[in-house]
Amino acid sequence: MMSEAQSLYAVIQYDGAGRQDVRQVVAPFPDRGAAATFAVDNEMRHFTVRPMVLAAPPGPPSIPAPRRPT
Repeated sequence: MMSEAQSLYAVIQYDGAGRQDVRQVVAPFPDRGAAATFAVDNEMRHFTVRPMVLAAPPGPPSIPAPRRPT
């Protein structure tokens, strides 16, 4: 795993203050400050800055095959 100094960051914007539905993810940024500055300069509301590894799942979700009736 990368140390915090080597991590890239993402701005995660939510639909509302409840932070349940993600509206968009903007990345990569070299540090937290650059990501936060981008969000403020672009008048984004309801956002957080997180390391990119925590911004999205590591791979596509696995969807089980449909079950056939027996």
